[in-house]
Formats: sequence, structure tokens, C-alpha cells
Amino acid sequence: MKQFMQNFVGKGFHLLIKEKYGTFKVHTIEIMQKTDGTCPVKEIPIGAYFLRLTAKNQEGNEAAIICNWTEELLQDLMNTYKDAKDADFPHITMCRDTITNDANRWLLIWGNNHEQQKTNTPPYIR
Repeated sequence: MKQFMQNFVGKGFHLLIKEKYGTFKVHTIEIMQKTDGTCPVKEIPIGAYFLRLTAKNQEGNEAAIICNWTEELLQDLMNTYKDAKDADFPHITMCRDTITNDANRWLLIWGNNHEQQKTNTPPYIR
């Protein structure tokens, strides 16, 4: 968890969340503990920890996402972070998996940086 927080808080690298209403840039990551039954994520047991991501879109609208984190999710984010950083891309985008009907299934993608692609791709190859 400590390594995850060090990589995704500051340092010019961003986690983006793409939803049907637009793309949100995460600016705050909080680790919270469920203390009673008022938490909106029902599958998290009382006493367990979860992540609360707060993000803004380009219009300044703010959204919060609460998710039950797992070691697998954190490891996937760390591996994707390393791949994106090695390729000089400044962000990872999380988007819902549209192939399945599972609202809790997300994909991690990187490399969708139009400016970066334009500068690294030759305009024409013979």
C-alpha cells in the first residue's frame, strides 16, 4: 500500500477514471475503514479497509469512487504504472469493462496520449 501511495500521489503521474460522463483525474486517494453499516459498499465487512478516490473532470465537477481494494488490484496498478512510466506516458486510465455486465470489473490502460503518439510515430513509412 505504501508503494502504491508513493507512486500515485504527486510526482507528475496521474490516475484517470473514464466514465460515460467523461474522464476524471484523481487528486486524492484515501484509505478508510468501515466502522458501521452506513458505508455504501455493502460487500465490505465492518472493520475492513477500502479506498476512496476523489477526482475532478475538466469542467471542475468532482466525483468520489469508493472501492474494495485487493492486493491484486494494487499489484495490477503498480505493474501498469511501471509499464506506463517506462514508455514515458504520464497516466493510467481506469475504465469499465464493457464486454461483461459486471459493474465492478475495470480495465487499466495506458498509452492513450495523442500528443505523445504524434511525436513518436513517423508520419509516413515507405
